[in-house]
This record gives sequence, C-alpha cells and structure tokens, in this order.
Amino acid sequence: MQHAIVHLGYHKTATTWLQKQLFPNATSHDFLPRQAVQEAFLKPAGMHFCPRQASEVLSLRGRNRPVLLSEENLSGYIHNGGLHGFVAPEVARRIKAVLPDAHIVIFIRNQFEICRASYAQYVSGGGTWGQRRYFETARMVRGALTRPWKAPVFEFEHFEYDRLVAYYDDLFGREHVHVYPYEWLCDRNALIERMQQDLGLSIEDMPPEGSRANTSLGAAGLAVMRGVNLFTRQSVVNKDHIVDLPGGQILRHGAKWLCGRMPAINARPARIAPRLRERIAGHYPDSNRRLMALRDLPLEELGYPV
Repeated sequence: MQHAIVHLGYHKTATTWLQKQLFPNATSHDFLPRQAVQEAFLKPAGMHFCPRQASEVLSLRGRNRPVLLSEENLSGYIHNGGLHGFVAPEVARRIKAVLPDAHIVIFIRNQFEICRASYAQYVSGGGTWGQRRYFETARMVRGALTRPWKAPVFEFEHFEYDRLVAYYDDLFGREHVHVYPYEWLCDRNALIERMQQDLGLSIEDMPPEGSRANTSLGAAGLAVMRGVNLFTRQSVVNKDHIVDLPGGQILRHGAKWLCGRMPAINARPARIAPRLRERIAGHYPDSNRRLMALRDLPLEELGYPV
C-alpha cells in the first residue's frame, strides 16, 4: 500500500532540486504545489488550525494516487531558529492530524556546511550583518532582544537533527521516518533508487547528472551583496539599511544575478570564520551521536562533528 510522502527539508539540503527536478517526475504520487502546502499547514495561526480545512486545501478526497508534499519551512525557518523551535513540533502534529500514515522525509547536512550555506542565503536574501552578528545575535544586543522567544534569530539548536527525528519517530513510527544525508547526493542515482525503495516512490524521468537548482556566491560575491543590501530594507528581518530605495528589491536581484555570473569574484569560496567553526565543532557532537543511535548513518565519515 502506498502512503503520502511529506518532505520537511531541512533548508539548504537540495530542497529546490528535489522540488523542481525530482519530485515533479513522480508517477506514483501527486506532487502538490508548495503554495498549497504552506496554505494547509503554515498559514493558520497557532490556535486556528483545522484538519478538515487543511485536507480541503490539499484536495485529498477523490485522488487516485497518494500525495507528495515538499516544503522546507515545515521544519522551521533557518533565520529565526524555527521561531525558537516552536514551529516544527506544531507542524508535526498538524501533519499527523491530516496525513496520519504519511512517510516523512528529512534531509540533513554536515553542520559546518549547513551553517555556512545558511549565512550565504541570509546575505543573498538581503542580509547585511557579518557572520558573528548573524550567528551570535543574542550576545550583541540587550534587553528583550536577547530573548529568542521575543526576537527570534538564528539558533544553533535548530540543526540538532536528532530532536526532530525523534519527535517524528514518536508520532509516525520509526519505519515511516526516513533520514537522508545531503552528502549522499554525490551519487544521485543511488540515493534516488534508495528513496524509491524506502518510500514506494516511482520516478519517470531522472534529472540529469550535475544539474543544480541553486548555486552559492563566493566570499567576494557575498561581500558585494552585503553592500548592495544596505539600500533596501527587504527581505530578511535582521539587517541594517541606509535607505530603502524605490526598486531596491530589483536592484538586489539584479546584483545577485550579475554576481552569480562573474567567476572571478566567486573563485574563493565563502567559509565560516575559525571562531565560529570552533563553536559549531563544540555544539553538535552530542546531537549527532544521539542521531547515530537512532539511525545507522555514517556521520563521522561524512564530516559531521562527533
């Protein structure tokens, strides 16, 4: 029997590639637009969720095939720590109420790399802060701004994967929760074959080898974008700006497009500063060891801090 599939992210684990190049080619499931998933599970305020209404938004009745959902914000938004971690468990309960027998898909990534990619996305999305202020905001502000439940910011706790995996294990059963390291994408065909076997998923046309949906800017490209981003107040909350120019978003997108097509300024890859790398190396070993106790994953071989 085939079941619904719900892919939660995390952010920066090839979610765009999955959503644009892999999942739309499924012949075993109906792949639903992200907008419908957001409308069903994320838009209703905390005390306003209704499983029946969510089912109607997803048009679950009358389908000949189970649904396939993919939305990385179901695991929480990276730049606000998943609203201090409150989003992910509530979303899990909502999914359970609507799709109680779903297979859950969670992609994880080496925390050194996912933190680096998170910062790169922050800058690409309009951010202006340096790495230290972005990653350690609470240490550089005062008063209510130091309380993440009042002023959400990036939180290292968001990438303690074992907690989310264990929560879904409790709700759906371990056999319905599938965890895939992003690093396994080095052999895409093997990973896709594994997912098909695990999930009862059938893919008609395989995406071409080497295809990527998003590429990250290098160190110089990010520096240029931080300067450009000073002229618009969008689209991330935590940032500085000199003036909010009319058409500032157009300027930002144009600059990002141009920077992405200048190999010279992206030749040197962006890296996490040594002090922050030490913070990451010290924060995640306990979590990663707990995850290896939950799943037989070669995290140490893949470079995860253990």
